[in-house]
Amino acid sequence: MNARGALVVGAGPAGSVTALLLARAGIDVRIVERARFPRRKVCGEYLNSGAVAALARLGVLDAVSAAGSPLRGVRLVASGAPPVTLAFSHPANACARELLDALLLDAALAAGAVLERARVDDLILEGARCCGVRIRTEDGALEDRRAAVVVGADGIGSVVARKLGLTKPLRRGARYAVGGHYAGFGAFDQHVEMYAGGGAYFALNPLSEVSANVMVVVQKQRLTAWSRDVDAGVGGAAAALGRGVRSFEEATRLGPRVSMGPLAHDVRRATARGALLVGDAAGFLDPFTGQGIFLALTGAERAAAAIVAALRDPARERAAFDAYAAWRAEDVKWRRRLCRAVTLLVDVPPLARRAARGLARFPEAGATLIDALAGAIPPQRALRPAVLGRLLA
Repeated sequence: MNARGALVVGAGPAGSVTALLLARAGIDVRIVERARFPRRKVCGEYLNSGAVAALARLGVLDAVSAAGSPLRGVRLVASGAPPVTLAFSHPANACARELLDALLLDAALAAGAVLERARVDDLILEGARCCGVRIRTEDGALEDRRAAVVVGADGIGSVVARKLGLTKPLRRGARYAVGGHYAGFGAFDQHVEMYAGGGAYFALNPLSEVSANVMVVVQKQRLTAWSRDVDAGVGGAAAALGRGVRSFEEATRLGPRVSMGPLAHDVRRATARGALLVGDAAGFLDPFTGQGIFLALTGAERAAAAIVAALRDPARERAAFDAYAAWRAEDVKWRRRLCRAVTLLVDVPPLARRAARGLARFPEAGATLIDALAGAIPPQRALRPAVLGRLLA
């Protein structure tokens, strides 16, 4: 690889799609990833309609749909409120990450990207400019890989973001997730199910007719209290949140239990000279609203366009990167506001009851909320007084 191309750190959806689009544009691109694919990764297995539309634009939707399962809506049960069912107005899907990630990486490699299995230990900086990465190869050697642009697509706790000094201090109150793939929960009728209350939630995302991605998400102190028997703690929390509808009583785990967290990451800016962050590395949203894969894919599209512009005319790098950083900051700002509004509506019982009644009386308000979370419309639309007023009428 020459120093005129791009180097992408991380082969998750954000990294692979960025590399795919760069390779299709004729850019010399290398992906550095330490994991071997297919890899098991039990998170981000819900593809909202915005993610589905992005996969269609990339030309990989048929392959992903064949590996996944369609979804028709979400059922939400908040503390002290009646259940609410919200239908998706556009196609949505669920797909195991080990399948999704492998499909996207294969597409990038087929387009001409090169994969190197290695761990990034440091960045190569010349003055204030990032010029490459220092990797530790599979045989333990330290080697340099130079590039005109480095893309940090290495998720929460991004090494690229940290080494560039872009990471913000961790927010207080970050939550942790425990769960995995399970069978034995019975029928889901192609609906995601969310049971929420008291700052915690129990989420079930059907991956097929017999299996589901199941997660219990809680504050750190509750997870710490389960240290002697995590399964008992998770099971008790799920039973309480599931309110007799869902529990782990008849469920069988398929593979290892997975723990993730803290579910928080933010950056001061998504770009630096010679470098750009994409996906979770550029800012992580609460997974309750299911926007992760959508943001990874659409962020990769924007990032790739900025990189192509910068590499074709280096004098345009600053303007192209500034435009990407501004878009990302504005989008994440509004999506975080929408996340906080949704969290408030489901975590505070009086508000949850009013919102349930409002959704029953004004289903169009629920449709606006779902479309905003799915990326079909701007998030600002769901935060208008006309929408929130109907939810709380």
